Parts: sequence; C-alpha cells; structure tokens
Amino acid sequence: MLALAPVFIAAPLATFAGEHFTQAREFSELVPKWLPLRVPVTYLVGVCLLAAALSFAARRCMRWSAPLLALLFALFVLLLYVPSAVAQPELRIVWIFPFREGTFAVGAFCVFLYEARGARPASRSGLVLRLWTAVVAVFFGLQNILYPQFFPGVPDQQPPSAWVPLPHVLAYLTGAILVATGAAMLIKKSAVAAITAVGVLMTALTIGLFVPNLFLAESVSQRVTAINFVADTLLFAGMMFAIAREVAANCESTLALNKAQAGEAE
Repeated sequence: MLALAPVFIAAPLATFAGEHFTQAREFSELVPKWLPLRVPVTYLVGVCLLAAALSFAARRCMRWSAPLLALLFALFVLLLYVPSAVAQPELRIVWIFPFREGTFAVGAFCVFLYEARGARPASRSGLVLRLWTAVVAVFFGLQNILYPQFFPGVPDQQPPSAWVPLPHVLAYLTGAILVATGAAMLIKKSAVAAITAVGVLMTALTIGLFVPNLFLAESVSQRVTAINFVADTLLFAGMMFAIAREVAANCESTLALNKAQAGEAE
C-alpha cells in the first residue's frame, strides 16, 4: 500500500489543477486581496498542481516537484487558512483546513525525504512526523465523534447522502478509529502500522462512500462536490502512506546508524 502514495497523490492533484483552470474566477476570490493579478495567480497554481501531478505519476524529477509541492501547500496554510482561523476562530470549519493542508505539505515533503534518502544521512525526523500525524488523527477523530451529522473521514460540513446506512454510527466508528490510531502513533513500534491504517481507512471511505456519489449526482454542483470529496480524501490517504513510508525508512536508517555507532564503540 505504501508504494501507492505517488499515484494516490497524483490523481487528486490533477483534479485540483483542472478546477483551477475551469473555475479560475471563483478560486481567485480565495487569493489574498493584497496580491496583484489574482486570476493569473490562480492559473499559475493550477499549472503547478498539474506539473506536480505529472511528476508524481511518471515518478520523474520528484526531488524537485515534491518539496515545491510541500511549499505550495505550506503557503496555502500561511496565507489563506491561518488568517481565516485567526479572523473567525468561532467557526469550526476554519480550523480543519490548516490541519488538512498542513498534512498535505508534510506528506509531500516526506516524498522528497524518501526520494533523497540515498543522498543524505539518516535523520531523526520520525518523532516530529509521528507527533504531527497523531495530533491530526486525534483532532479529525474528535470532529467525527462530535459532529456525526456530517460525512465521516476528513471533517467537512456536508451531510451524508440519503443512501448511506447508519451514517451516525459510521461517523462514530470512523472517529473512534482515528482517535485510537492517533494514540498508537505516539508509540514508535506501532506508528507505521497506525499511520498506514489511517491511509487505508481514508481509501475505504473514498471507494465506499464518495465514489458512488459521482454516479448518483443529479446536478453539476452535486457532481463537483462529489469530485472534491473523492480528491480530498484520496489525497489525504496518499499523504498518510507517504508519511508512513518515510517514518518506516527513518526508523530503519536510525537503527542502522545506531548499530554502526555501537560497532565503532566496540
């Protein structure tokens, strides 16, 4: 599953790129007002997302595309979502985006770390990655438990479709799994399995809940909403797989380094 990370990341990026091209006027309203040429900036972001998608799909030039993608998502957090959260702290939804886009940035950077591992010494970034994913998983889990009237998975404000059976039970179950796996991420031995489990959960939700809505949508707006849910959740799954892969590789490198140091000491 961990090897699927680039594919799971590439497909949603291409989807988001298409939205930036076809809805440039609407998306330009999200660009900070102090930035000039807001519509061209929107097109530029679409080009960047498409270039990253092609790079990840072809697995070429990822040592360049991955850190630049991480920077792009980090800029989204710093320029768009953190100011919104500070300006309207009473709104639940504004706190979800920094964690979601922040995870996208962390995951993209993990792709770079993994691809560049042969050219750099072992690091101890695993602890930071485990702490970040633990906080995000627990936060998302609590959101699912406290607000079961919305779609489970990556928190949002969209109620589940009428065909979804026992939606509240599904939300509670999803929330419980996220909280439990978030706690397991704090334990080094279970961290990789826990992060991977979140990726598997998000993949299952994408296939079981959000893909069917693409076929059941009755209007353009419903179809666009369904596409966004598929892309967001699949991208989150891909980023979790990327983080899990880097945490696993980091643990292996650290273990090898410790053995080498022990051998030198002897």
